[in-house]
Amino acid sequence: MGAVEPRVSATIPTRWVTQIRGQLDDADRRMALGDRRLAEGDGGRALREAYPGVMAAALAKVWLADASWHHARTVQEYGQMVRNELPSGFATLAEVKADARGFAGWRVEDARPLVEEARAFIAAVRAGFDARVGQPPVPDAAP
Repeated sequence: MGAVEPRVSATIPTRWVTQIRGQLDDADRRMALGDRRLAEGDGGRALREAYPGVMAAALAKVWLADASWHHARTVQEYGQMVRNELPSGFATLAEVKADARGFAGWRVEDARPLVEEARAFIAAVRAGFDARVGQPPVPDAAP
């Protein structure tokens, strides 16, 4: 039997893997809600759902790239690092969004490209994470 190469994930503490996976699961949940809001014809609510999902994925991406489990950073440092990771449409929204009212009045046709950008960004972050640590184990089916 040959030597087994350790997974890169061995360097990431389990609690961080769990936290990052939770961030990405929340992002996926929010995207599903954003898609539902688009289908209902409410572009503003779709963006209000997608926005925190993108932020969650951006934070997960920062944690992975920064190996945040090795050192502490200030909230301001993390804030800047997250803003630097945002996809272009959401970087602009982050600059102008003061509160949830910032999304009021968005038409579906205007919100749809941003929701699609959010979906692609979240999927790319999840794919990078899964490539690094592997997918979570599938629970055994009940007999």
